[in-house]
Amino acid sequence: MELSNKLALIGAIRALGGSLLWSFTGFALYQYYKLPLTLVSLFYIAQAVVSSIAFMVGGYLADFIGRVRTMAVSSVVSSIALIIAYIINKPLIVVVMVLIQSFFNNAYGVANTSIVGDYAREFTSLVKYFSRLRVGINAGWAVGPAIGGLLYEVYGFRLLMLLGSLIPLAALPLLMTLPEPGYTIEAGLTFHVNRAFALFLIPSFLTFLVMGQLGFPLLTYYNAHDDLTTFQVGLLYMENGLLVVFLQDLIGRYLRRPGLISMGMLLYGISYLAVAFVPSFPWAVVDMFFITMAEMVVSPLSQSIANALADPKTRGRYMGLYSLVTGLGRTMASSISSILMPLALEQPLILWGFVFAIALSSSALYTAFVRDVAIVSRRA
Repeated sequence: MELSNKLALIGAIRALGGSLLWSFTGFALYQYYKLPLTLVSLFYIAQAVVSSIAFMVGGYLADFIGRVRTMAVSSVVSSIALIIAYIINKPLIVVVMVLIQSFFNNAYGVANTSIVGDYAREFTSLVKYFSRLRVGINAGWAVGPAIGGLLYEVYGFRLLMLLGSLIPLAALPLLMTLPEPGYTIEAGLTFHVNRAFALFLIPSFLTFLVMGQLGFPLLTYYNAHDDLTTFQVGLLYMENGLLVVFLQDLIGRYLRRPGLISMGMLLYGISYLAVAFVPSFPWAVVDMFFITMAEMVVSPLSQSIANALADPKTRGRYMGLYSLVTGLGRTMASSISSILMPLALEQPLILWGFVFAIALSSSALYTAFVRDVAIVSRRA
């Protein structure tokens, strides 16, 4: 099996298990384990802190013990943590074990991003690999929440922890067939970040402020302002996942120039600005198509550019830093939108105009830095 297909299949299996669990974790802590909402909020703050640490630790592990070893160890420890939570099934233990699972899951993600950069040296190959990987991951996320919702209703959250532990382990035999790429390691706890990569992180943070609107902000706005049901919003998310599954590979074939990320961000901005004018569910479906088109351009290009700019001797640490910055962008997206949401329900342009301005700023910065990116990617 081709390496890109192996990574996609592994990603699909892991995403299926992860989506069963993480789609309902916060809700389960509140409803199933009877934790107050303040503690649920603290859980998500803790999860953000744990993830930030995991990104950097994962980068160091990927460099020093190897990409495949980091992925294998992270996968096993993640599953063990969830098995412990399943067996004991007490609120405090569940919270701690789920946070441990989150830590190693994010460390796995950094190693996974790093190994793609090792396998695919040319920029077009990077885009192909990341496009194929996104197809697999979105296939898992397209069906996982629907299955998880049914199982949660019938059997409760405990079963989801068991399945979230066992399903990713099914990918372990395939994962162990991946060849450990050969690379030279730069030793030391500190590492130098080149200028082009550091500049690239600025619009990347803004990019993920925009991409982070797809979760809590969009659901809350459509539900509270346009009276869409949670089921209808769920259909929009399913549309997003299925479009990626069926179109990402095709679109990836035409993403040959790093500079196209600027156009993708412009489309992102316009699509989210249009949310302010969506009058009904059918128009929301149309707008989700364009949001997803922007995502299919921006996401693989962003990961590919980051890898092209990274120093191969410290690629894991570079990808850890990239994951840290983009993860903070996603977290900040929900925080900022939560603050603006009460105003946006009266004046939608306050929120979606802000998102448009962020996307436009990101697009302009990519245009300013794209020359550095193009030069480095040709050398990679």
